[in-house]
Amino acid sequence: MSAQERFAQGFVGLGGVALVMIALVCAATGAVSPVADSSDYFASALTWLPQPAVNLVVAVTGAVTAATAIAAARGARATGLLRGASVLGLLALLGSGALAAAGYLPFLLVSAAAGHPELLRTYASAALPVQLLVAALITVSLWSWIERVARGEQVRASSAGVWWTWVAVAVPLTYAASRVLMAIGVPGVPMERSSAAGGLGLAAAAVGGAVLTWGLIRPWGERFPRWAARWAGRPVPVALAVVPALVASVVVLAGSRLLVSVVILDHPAIPDHPLVWLPIALWPLWSVALVLAALHYRLRRAPAEVVGVR
Repeated sequence: MSAQERFAQGFVGLGGVALVMIALVCAATGAVSPVADSSDYFASALTWLPQPAVNLVVAVTGAVTAATAIAAARGARATGLLRGASVLGLLALLGSGALAAAGYLPFLLVSAAAGHPELLRTYASAALPVQLLVAALITVSLWSWIERVARGEQVRASSAGVWWTWVAVAVPLTYAASRVLMAIGVPGVPMERSSAAGGLGLAAAAVGGAVLTWGLIRPWGERFPRWAARWAGRPVPVALAVVPALVASVVVLAGSRLLVSVVILDHPAIPDHPLVWLPIALWPLWSVALVLAALHYRLRRAPAEVVGVR
């Protein structure tokens, strides 16, 4: 068993145990669960459930996640089934805070440097580390699934994977274009001046993500380009391309839970304009496309270039 395999299985196992312990502590002390606290922006995933039910969901999800690691270490046939159940449970615990934490952090750091450090107080949350743990567990589970699929003798990269990659490029570009138009004051889509900087920051991040996703089907995504100094011409480690795509997929899905529901429910805070709601409605598609684009990239790379996880 490789070091990567041991790390992945150990991380998943310990992460599952940590979730069980969180649920037990909350149940024993009566503390509010860090995934169901209406007063904490990062703890909004299960606020619609009573606390005892939340603790049960967290404990069961943690137990199944830990069992997945044990089954993978033993090479059990039930590993795939357990992994699927674990990911579904973890997705239920994942709130929209992970996206906000990643998307707004650069803007908040710049604001803090400009003399407004109070904006960073939002990150002083006990729920944020739990959300980051859940996101990391989902990412590692997806990585394990991709490695398992890639090892199948009958599985090969196809043109469908290229199509999904282009979808994963187009959606963030659409989102970025809409936010730029809103920031410059397109008629009918007002954006406050204080929000324009944040919107442009998110647009820039979306464009950067689209460019990196494009690299999954470009030669410079397989070998470092000439301007990469001493790395020029060397193969790009598969994990260096696949893992960020999976992280982005999980973060996007986290954000889409809240944003898409707000759009569907016709929330008054969301203007009834396609420029606002259409890019958001495409986020679940973006998340799925990123996973399939990462799978396509992995299938195109030679097995000898990657040390995978089971």
